[in-house]
Amino acid sequence: MEYFIPLMLVGAVVAAALFGITNWLRNRNLKVSWYEWLIGGIGFALLLLAIQHFFGAMEEIFPFAAWMGLAIIGVPALILMLVAWQLIARRAKQS
Repeated sequence: MEYFIPLMLVGAVVAAALFGITNWLRNRNLKVSWYEWLIGGIGFALLLLAIQHFFGAMEEIFPFAAWMGLAIIGVPALILMLVAWQLIARRAKQS
């Protein structure tokens, strides 16, 4: 019960971000294929995992593990989200 409010807020922010992204894509008439959603979703999930790992390790007073986990999990997450964004942007340029 201790983490209910923070996790509820994270869920609300994630839901608002997903709603905002879909609205932005719809307003610009951009079509996103299923694999771009999958790549972006995996990247976003990894980013959330990296942030959770960072704060959990810092709470347990393991700063080296926190920073290494953020680097090892967070960098691939950012790369995956960048790949998804580039796929969408390049297809939008072609149209």
